[in-house]
Amino acid sequence: MSVKRIFNNRYIKLFLAFLIGIIVGLIALLYNNILDYFTFSLIDIGMELTIFHRLSLVFVPALGGLIVGFIIKYGSMSAKGHGIPAILSSIETKERHLTYRDLLTEGFASAITISSGGSGGRIGPIVEIGAGIGDLIAYKLDLDLFDYQTFLGCGAAAGIAGLFHAPLGGIMFVTEILFNKVDKNRLIMVAVSAISADMVIRWSGQELFLAHLNLGQVENVYNFITAALIGIFAAVFAVAFVYTLRKLSDIFDNLKLNIVLKPALGGLLLGMIAFKLPEIMGSGNRIIVELFNQSEYDLKFLFILLVFKIIATALTLGSGGSGGIFSPSLLIGSLTGIIIGGLSHQILPFLTGSSSLYALIGMAAVISAVIRAPLTATFIILEFTHNYSLTVPLLISSLIAERAASKSGLKSAYSPDYFERL
Repeated sequence: MSVKRIFNNRYIKLFLAFLIGIIVGLIALLYNNILDYFTFSLIDIGMELTIFHRLSLVFVPALGGLIVGFIIKYGSMSAKGHGIPAILSSIETKERHLTYRDLLTEGFASAITISSGGSGGRIGPIVEIGAGIGDLIAYKLDLDLFDYQTFLGCGAAAGIAGLFHAPLGGIMFVTEILFNKVDKNRLIMVAVSAISADMVIRWSGQELFLAHLNLGQVENVYNFITAALIGIFAAVFAVAFVYTLRKLSDIFDNLKLNIVLKPALGGLLLGMIAFKLPEIMGSGNRIIVELFNQSEYDLKFLFILLVFKIIATALTLGSGGSGGIFSPSLLIGSLTGIIIGGLSHQILPFLTGSSSLYALIGMAAVISAVIRAPLTATFIILEFTHNYSLTVPLLISSLIAERAASKSGLKSAYSPDYFERL
C-alpha cells in the first residue's frame, strides 16, 4: 500500500487533525506566554510614566520596526501586515502554499512588533502559523486540494481555539471566512483540531479571557434596542478602520523608501502618539481588561483613544509591521460599546445594562463589521465569558453592523484584494 493511500484513510486524517490541534495549541500557549513576558518587560504602560519612560515609548516601536524590516526583507515578505489575506490567497491552490521560512518569519516578526509596542494583534499571526502547519502537512503528504484546504482550515481553527478558549469560534471562523460554506466532512476535521487545541489550553490552567462579569439584566428588551444602536455606530468605526488601514498600506507601499525602514517609520509615528497616549500601544488586551474592571468612564477620553487606536494599528500594519487586526478590533469595539451605551444611559436612565455588557456587544459588532463574519464574532464573544444569555444582543449588533458595513462599498479587512502581500 502506497504512503499516499495510507494517508487518504479517513481515520488517519482524523488523527492528523488531532495532531495539528495539539501542535498549534502548544505553539499558541508558548507564543502567548513569551509575548506577555516581553511586552510587560519592554512596554509597561500600567506604571507611572516619567519623562524618560515616555521618551522610550517614542523610540522602542521604531527600533522594533527596524528589526522587523530586516526580518521581512531577508526572511519572507509573507510576514508583512496582517496574515489572513495570505491564507485566503493560498487556500485556492496548492501552488501558493506557505513554507517553513514563512512561518518562522511570521512568528518572529509579529512577536517583535507587538512586544515593542506596535499596535497589532496576536490572533492573526497564530491563525497564519496554525494554517501554515496544516498547509505543510498536507503539502508534504501530497493530499488532494480538498484535503489540503481542510488541513489548512484545521490549523486556523486551532489557532483561535488555542488563544481564546474558543473552539466554536474557531470552527465558525473557518466556515464563514475560509470556506464560506458548511461541509460535513470538513466540519468534523476542523472540530477535532479546534477541540484538541482548546484541551491544551485547559490543561495549562489558563482562565477565560473575560470571566465573572457583572452584566446586569442582559435580556431586557431595552438592551436589544441599545445593541442595535451600538451595531450601527460599530459599523461606522469599523469602516473607518478598514479604510484607514487600506489607505496607509497604499501610502507606505508607494513610499520611495527602503523596505527595511518602512516599519521603523511607522513605529516612530506611533511612538510620537504614544508619548501622549501610551494606551494605544500593543494588542490592546490589557486595556480591555482594565476597562472591564472600571465602573466610571471619561467618555471623551475613550473616544480619543478609539480614534487613535485606529490610526496606531493602521500605522503599524500599513507600514509593514507584523500582527493581526483582531485584538485591536476588540478594543475598538469595547470602546464603541461603552461610549454608545454610556450616552444611551444618560438619555434613557432606565436602561438596565452594565458598561461591561455594552462593551461585549460592541466587540462583537466591530469584529463582525471588520471581517464580515457575524456568527464568528458572536461565538467568540460568547466563549470569552461562557454567558450564553448574551446570544440575542450579540447577534443583533453583529448582524446589523455587518449589513451596515457592507453598504459602505468597502470589502472585509481580510480581503486579499486590499492587502495582498508582495
